[in-house]
Amino acid sequence: MRPDGLRLRALGAEIDVVFGDGFTPELAAALRRAWSRCLDAEAAPVPDVTLPPGSGETPLAPNSAWRPMIGDAAPGALRASVRTAHAITSIEAESPERFASELTSTVTLRAIEARAGELLMLHAAALADPATGRAVAFVGRSGMGKTTVTRVLGAGWGYVTDETVALDRSGFLVPYAKPLSLIADDPGHPKRQIGPDDAGLRRSPHEATLGAVVLLDRCPDDDASADAAAGRPQVVELSHAEAVVELAPHTSSLARIDRPLAWLCSTLDAAGGAVRVRYRDARDLEALLPSLLDREPLHRAWASALQGPSEPDSGADCPAGADRGGGDKDAAANGGLVRRAQVVDAVTVTRGDGTEELLAMVGHCVLRLSGIAPTVWRALDTPLSLAGIAERIAPEVGLPEGYEASLAAAIDELESNGLVQKGMA
Repeated sequence: MRPDGLRLRALGAEIDVVFGDGFTPELAAALRRAWSRCLDAEAAPVPDVTLPPGSGETPLAPNSAWRPMIGDAAPGALRASVRTAHAITSIEAESPERFASELTSTVTLRAIEARAGELLMLHAAALADPATGRAVAFVGRSGMGKTTVTRVLGAGWGYVTDETVALDRSGFLVPYAKPLSLIADDPGHPKRQIGPDDAGLRRSPHEATLGAVVLLDRCPDDDASADAAAGRPQVVELSHAEAVVELAPHTSSLARIDRPLAWLCSTLDAAGGAVRVRYRDARDLEALLPSLLDREPLHRAWASALQGPSEPDSGADCPAGADRGGGDKDAAANGGLVRRAQVVDAVTVTRGDGTEELLAMVGHCVLRLSGIAPTVWRALDTPLSLAGIAERIAPEVGLPEGYEASLAAAIDELESNGLVQKGMA
């Protein structure tokens, strides 16, 4: 008889892991310990079912029963299936270490897919203040030290995750206290999966909120500044425009969220803005965390760019490109209309000097434009000719002699970035 499987709750998603060929009670117990903080203690045991053949993913129709087919495994291989409400993924590995690594990757991907469009998810680690529940998110590409920071500081700070920081609409973090994935000494070996209990990590408070967003910049020993080398991390505040552009590549399923840029900006407001921290050793960050969490929330300095100039914050957004009426009646005589293209989201951010930047998400790409581009975008609340655009933006930016070339260049830039369409009848 096979050992009992695992019933996990990862990012709030229910995930079943069913053990198949090759599993001993001892190996199953080791995996259960590694995933102890993700076990769904209130759920019924995972049923003992047969597994689908080979490795891969099998979609499930909504509300369908789980009746996979029996298959043959390679001699000595470990096999299991990972099930969510929508799919079954089969895992096959030749060693316990590789299986544990594959399991972590599969559960993470399936959890992200299950919550796509519902949560704001950053590829980041997070530690929470045990007293207040306010957490620091450490964002960065591979090699910047997210898991190392978690392992080094997690004995005193509550462990939220070392992989995916997820927020719900109420502002609470959805925990994902998975096993830590530690790089093996041998580059040819998979990452080692160490459970948070075995790693000595403190439990996170029950309801944690995001209190700081840190983009990690770990410098090599031979490239450290004097401050970093002396154990004094360098902290640089980022504008919302800088932060959003840098954070976007570290998100999961951002384009599937309703108004993702607005959500990101609101999150940054609540966290007092994002900072970049250049450091050398993870231990040097511990003294910095309290000051990062003491940052005051920011007053809102951004606005939706999907509304028109007459409705700066109406809450009744018009889809990008939609005609509110009052468009350019002389368009035919002026070579056709320029109109907004469909975008996922767009916001304007006001800088400290009072100028604006436009952030727009087209497909999966976040664009950052300055100059008169934000003003032109705002003017195109209704489709306009070039002459109509000039007339509408004149009270805000003026029309200096020779403005036509600058305006045409701004329109060309917006068009090349997929933000407007020209020559529309």
